[in-house]
Amino acid sequence: MSYLVLARKWRPKYFEDVVGQDHVVRTLSHSLNNERLHHAYLFTGTRGVGKTTIARILAKALNCEQGVSSKPCGQCNACVEVDQGSYIDLIEVDAASKTKVEDTRALLDNVPYLPTSGRYKIYLFDEIHMLSGHSFNAFLKTLEEPPEHVKFLMATTDPQKLPVTVLSRCIQFNLRAMDNEEIVAQLEKILPDENVTFEPAAINAIARLSQGSMRDALSIVDQAISYTQGNLNEVAVRDMLGMLSHDFIYSILISIANRNAEELFQVVERMFERSVNIESALDDLLLKLHNLGLHKVAPNLVESRTDNVEQFRELAAVMTEEEIQLYYQIGLLGKRDLKLAPTARIGLEMTLLRMMAFHPGSQSDGKSADNSSSVSGKSNLNMTQGAQPQPKQAAALNQTGEIQSTEDWCHFASTAPNLKGMARQFANQVSFASREGNKIVLIAPPNASPSIMRPSNSETVQKVISEYIGQKIVLEVRQEATEIATPDEVAAKEHSETVNSAIERIKQEKIPKMLQQEFGAIPDPKSIQFPIDNPK
Repeated sequence: MSYLVLARKWRPKYFEDVVGQDHVVRTLSHSLNNERLHHAYLFTGTRGVGKTTIARILAKALNCEQGVSSKPCGQCNACVEVDQGSYIDLIEVDAASKTKVEDTRALLDNVPYLPTSGRYKIYLFDEIHMLSGHSFNAFLKTLEEPPEHVKFLMATTDPQKLPVTVLSRCIQFNLRAMDNEEIVAQLEKILPDENVTFEPAAINAIARLSQGSMRDALSIVDQAISYTQGNLNEVAVRDMLGMLSHDFIYSILISIANRNAEELFQVVERMFERSVNIESALDDLLLKLHNLGLHKVAPNLVESRTDNVEQFRELAAVMTEEEIQLYYQIGLLGKRDLKLAPTARIGLEMTLLRMMAFHPGSQSDGKSADNSSSVSGKSNLNMTQGAQPQPKQAAALNQTGEIQSTEDWCHFASTAPNLKGMARQFANQVSFASREGNKIVLIAPPNASPSIMRPSNSETVQKVISEYIGQKIVLEVRQEATEIATPDEVAAKEHSETVNSAIERIKQEKIPKMLQQEFGAIPDPKSIQFPIDNPK
C-alpha cells in the first residue's frame, strides 16, 4: 500500500476531531441536531485550518443514512464514500480552475435534478473567490432560492473578493489560525501513534513555522521524519528549516547588549555557514525580544515556557525595557525592508548594526560603539518606576581611583568606563570584603546565578580594576553568606530612602494633603519620578 501523507491520514472525520475551531463546530452541531439548516454556508480562513475538512464533515452529517445529525455514523455507504471522495451527491468544484461563466452555468443546469442516492445534493466550491464576476452573477439567483434538496458549501482564503450580494446570502464562519499550543498538543498526540520520537523543542519550532496551519505543520513533520529518520530532535529540525538555534540568538543579543561588533559579526559569519533563512532568523530574534519584554512584567510566566532559562535570565539582566522595545521595533522595520536590501545578508547586518548604534544609552557626540558606555541594566534617560540612583557619579571617566571600602566599590561598579555587560552585573552583585596590597577579596551570595559566577566575569573585573587604580590586582571571589551590602543593595536602599523622603514632602503639599484628609489617599511609591541629575 502506498504511503499516505500525515495531513491526509489525520484529517478529521468527525466534528469532535476538529482542533481549534470550537466556535464553528458548536454552531453547526446545534443546527444539525435541531434541523435548523441553511442552504448556503461559507467557510473562510487562512490555509490549512480546516475549511474544506469541516465542509466535508457537514456533507457527511447531512447525508448519513442514519439521519441528519452532528454525529454521522461513519459506517454507512454515504459516510464511507464521502471520506473516500467518491460520493456521487457531493460535487466538489475547484473554483480556481472553473472560473468561466460557461463552467458555472453547466453546473447550475444540474441543480434542479434530485440527488442520486442521498438526502441532499451538495455543491462544495473551494476557493470560490476565484470565480469571475459573470460567474457570480449567474450564480446569484440559484444561491438565493435553491431547490430544497440542494446545499451550497463554499470555502475561501480571501472573502474580501466575494461580492456582498453573495456574502449576504450565506451563513459565514470565520475559521481562526490555530495557536502554537494547539498544534503542539495535536502533534504530541499524533507522533507516538506514528512511532516517531521527538523533543518538545523540535515540535515547538515546527508549530511556530506553520503559522497556525495544522496541515502545514503535518507536512513539515513528514519532511522532518525523513530528514531525521524518525527522531525529531531540535538541532536537526532547526537545521532542516534554516532556523536559528537558541545559542545563536543568545550570542547575537548579548553581543549587541555589550556593543561588541567583532563578536557579533563572528556570529553572523557562522550563521551563514549554516545557510540560515534570513527572514526566519529575524523572526526568531523578534520572538526572543518579545519574550524578554514579557519577562520584565511576568518573569515566572515566561520562564515556565522558555528553554535555556539561564541564558534567558542573563539577557534579561543586561537589557533594559527601553532597549528591548527599541530593538524589537528596529527588527520589525528590518524585516519589512529586507526585500529592498541589495542582499538578504546585508539587510540583516544593517538591522543588527542599527540595534547596536541606536540603543537608548548611545551618545550623539560621534563616538564609536567601543568608546561609549555599555549596557548596565539601568536607564540613562530618567529615573522612573524601579530605577535606582547611582551611589556616586564619577568626576571624570578616565581618572584613576582607589578601592579600600564598600563605598569605593559601589563607586567603581557604577562608573568604571570599561566595565560592560555581564562583568558590570557581576560587580554590582558582589560585596567588597577586604584588600591587602594587590589582593582584593569579594564575596558573592550563595544563590548567585551560574551566569554571574562565570570565571570570565571575574577575570574581566580584575583587568578593569587594575586599569582603574593603576596597579595590577589579584581578585579572589568567595561564595558565602555575608551582611556586607552589594552595590545593587546600596543603590536599592538609597532609592528607597529617596522615595520615602519624596513621599513625606508630597504629603505636605496642599492638594495631596486635602486628598489624604478627604479620601484617605496616599502617594503611590511606584509613581514617584526624579530627574536623573537631581534624584533628591
